[in-house]
Amino acid sequence: MAFLLCGPATRVAPTGFFPTTSSSSSHPSKPINPFFRTTRSLNFSPLKVAAPPTQPLTSDQSEKRECEVVEIEDERTSSSSKFSWRDHWYPVSLIEDLDPNRPTPFQLLGRDIVLWKDKSTAEWVAFDDKCPHRLAPLSEGRIDENGYLQCSYHGWSFDKCGSCKRIPHASSEGPEARAIGSPRACATSFPTMVSQGLLFVWPDENGRERASATKPPMLPDDFDNPEFSTVTIQRDLFYGYDTLMENVSDPSHIDFAHHKVVTGRRDRAKPLTFKLESSGPWGFAGANDGNPRISAEFVAPCYYMNKIEIDTKLPIFGEQKWKIWICSFNVPMAPGKTRSIVCSARNFFQFTMPGPAWWQVVPRWHEHWTSNKVYDGDMIVLQGQEKIFLSKTKEGSADVNEVYTKITFTPTQADRFVLAFRNWLRRHGNSQPEWFGISNQGPLPSTVLSKRQMLDRFEQHTLNCSSCKGAYAAFQTMEKLFIGATVVFCATTGIPSEMWIRALLAGLALLSSSLAYALHELQKNFVFVDYVHAEID
Repeated sequence: MAFLLCGPATRVAPTGFFPTTSSSSSHPSKPINPFFRTTRSLNFSPLKVAAPPTQPLTSDQSEKRECEVVEIEDERTSSSSKFSWRDHWYPVSLIEDLDPNRPTPFQLLGRDIVLWKDKSTAEWVAFDDKCPHRLAPLSEGRIDENGYLQCSYHGWSFDKCGSCKRIPHASSEGPEARAIGSPRACATSFPTMVSQGLLFVWPDENGRERASATKPPMLPDDFDNPEFSTVTIQRDLFYGYDTLMENVSDPSHIDFAHHKVVTGRRDRAKPLTFKLESSGPWGFAGANDGNPRISAEFVAPCYYMNKIEIDTKLPIFGEQKWKIWICSFNVPMAPGKTRSIVCSARNFFQFTMPGPAWWQVVPRWHEHWTSNKVYDGDMIVLQGQEKIFLSKTKEGSADVNEVYTKITFTPTQADRFVLAFRNWLRRHGNSQPEWFGISNQGPLPSTVLSKRQMLDRFEQHTLNCSSCKGAYAAFQTMEKLFIGATVVFCATTGIPSEMWIRALLAGLALLSSSLAYALHELQKNFVFVDYVHAEID
């Protein structure tokens, strides 16, 4: 784990927020000493919670009971504890998907930042994405010959602590020569940390002392266990933090929203008797008692862990205990936009997952095709849900978390964790993230984007994934080569006098054209694949 925290002597420019439009990096042509393991183990010691009703209740009684269940506070915490959105480490990207040779734009809590790697120390750095000179986005700059981040507008350069190292147009004498040492010439830098393959950023430049005393959320120990295979993915989604968090808090949707994708099957749906075992400002935890056993823990503000344990019996191998971890970081980028970073691990069928072993031949980009199907299965459903929530709250000018059990009907224990999250957000999270500089907000993306835009894998994932971006470029190159080969074979088919050579060239032309077409169709998995639930039998 690496930690970057410039000391008190660092000159930091005054805080400010100037919205800029994050631009994507260049891309292939488009058809458009370790800290700690989390201290809250998922082997929970149950607290006393309200049991679900054994007799049918009226609608009003059911709503009341729902609220009673999720109001229980963990004895370890005080209900008066204040939760601060800005006093936490946020994972902003998988390290393997960051380009160390160029700056990368990102949004965190509504604030535009730029991520880049300092070559002299090999440390990842985060700045406010504006040059102190004329407020141009530093993410449009480059890493210069000295390893500094250089603004592309007038060439001002900055080291990893934000100190200005060069002003090309400044005189070598007089006040202009001294300008480089002014605090006003410094870029605003944020504390950063690298842990378990993730880059974390502390969003408050004035919170360095708190950052150094705070440990980031950690993946479970099984992610380092050689018996487990792991895969990671990240995708930027055009719906809100609360919409995504509600979705990941809901295991019951899998059999329907993800029918025939991974483990989802409509005919396998059954009651899920979840029990909330602890809760507080830190988050909540709970589990069911069935097989499979699903344990869940939410660590505020954005980390959610699901552990699925399945007892099974196989021929020859006998009784097995399969274990699956699905750990998601749901990072609030801006109102209506969230980055999902998912890290999964399992101890069975490892040969079907990417990995370092010689027998693990499935590439990461191929696994992402399946993972993106999972995202797509939720996308339009959540878009519609968010639209309705927005319209309902506008009608009554009320917070959706306060009226949630009135505008929805959640009578089963399968919705227990959804209610727990909405309760946490209302009681401790001020009902929404603490955004930087957001005022006079326009319409949320989910209310204006088309289905094609909502399901756009290229912009949301491929451009930001080193594996898929590289594979997409390779597929394009191979397609062009096979098209060229087809043209050559067709052009030369009539030249030889021997019929068998003509037949061979014609066959090669047919083969190369078929391969070019296949590659063209496969590229859609990196760009856009329509998802229609009704068409999946």
